[in-house]
Parts: sequence; structure tokens; C-alpha cells
Amino acid sequence: MKNIIYILLASTLFCSDFSERYYKSMDRGIEMFENSETESDYLKTSNLFYRISQVQKTDWLSSYYYAFCNTKISMIKEESDIKEEYLNKALDILAPFDTLNISSIDSLAQSEIHTLRAMIYVAKIFINPMVNGMKYGSISGKSIEKAKSFNIQNPRPHFLEGQSKFYTPSAFGGGVEKAFPILENALEYYSVFQAKKYWPNWGYEDCKKLYEESLKQIDENK
Repeated sequence: MKNIIYILLASTLFCSDFSERYYKSMDRGIEMFENSETESDYLKTSNLFYRISQVQKTDWLSSYYYAFCNTKISMIKEESDIKEEYLNKALDILAPFDTLNISSIDSLAQSEIHTLRAMIYVAKIFINPMVNGMKYGSISGKSIEKAKSFNIQNPRPHFLEGQSKFYTPSAFGGGVEKAFPILENALEYYSVFQAKKYWPNWGYEDCKKLYEESLKQIDENK
């Protein structure tokens, strides 16, 4: 009986220590991510989230930020082939969550994962719009719709949709007139959205700037 008690006590202490190390690592990782600006910054942050993800195999958050860092690095890089490599790596990082038991990941988490996927495909388009626009535009759109289907109140897929419309010429189904109501809707969702600790909470400032620019262009065209 004493042995069982000792084993249970040891297990409890181990789990407590493990959780504490995880939270400390995530605290540091999120702080680094929010303050990252350069390629070197994102590489260091990426390496930290990689280490966390290797310990916590089913933790979607560490993998999410690991993939996000690689996406950011791609946007900083100049060479098209290097950009592509980092974006493909980001997609590979997220791939296990397609086969992982999704019952262990709630609908908002799924929404955030698909939103990041949409961002990655948009980044691929910007590498070569003439070639990649047709190839990845519809895939990005489907990822956005899937993100909304998991959680319609998540503001980020709405922001990405509005951003996509803003930068797409009106001849191809975009333009500020179409972007404006989507961005306005996204801002409404941002105003009430409450992110959990460590969870994605980006996009508001960029969405607001794009909304104001859309409003300005619409007023100028009257």
C-alpha cells in the first residue's frame, strides 16, 4: 500500500513539474514571438517552439507558433525558392493535425490552424502572383471557409478574407468595395473576441489599418 502511495505521489510531482516547465517555456516563447522582428529573432523563436513541440507531441499551440515563425521567416527572405521552402515546412508542421484525433482539439483551435494555412497559401501567391494566383487562390479560400465553419466568430479568417479581396483586382473578383464590408465585419468580431492564454490574438491592428484605407479609397472614388 505504501509503495502505491509513493508511486502516485511521485507521478503527481512529475506531472506538476512537467506542466510548470511547459508553461514557463510557452511564456518565454510567446514573449519572444511578440517581440520578433528580424529573421534571426524568428529563427530563435522557431527553435524554442520546435523544442516544446517535440516534448508535447499533441500540443497544437507550440506547433502552431513553430509553423507561424517559419511563415514569418519566408516573408522576410528575398529568394523565391527559400521562401517556398519555409512555407512548405510550415505546412508540414501543421499536417499532423489533419490525422490527429480532432476530438482532442476544440473548434476554435481548428479554426486557427486553418486560418494559418490560408495565410501560408496567400504567402505562396505573393511569391509569384501570375503563376501561383490560380494555383493557390482557391486553396486559400477553402482554408478560410473551413476556418469559419469551425468558428464563425474567430475574427482572423474574416480579416484574411477581407485582405485577400483588398489586394485582388476588381476584374478578378476583388477590390475595396468588396473588401470593406468583410473587414468591417472582422473588426466587429475582434471587438468581442477574447483569446485564451497563449492562443492566437493577432491581426486587429492590421485589419483596422486596411479597413481605414478601404474607407478612404471608397470616399475618394465617390
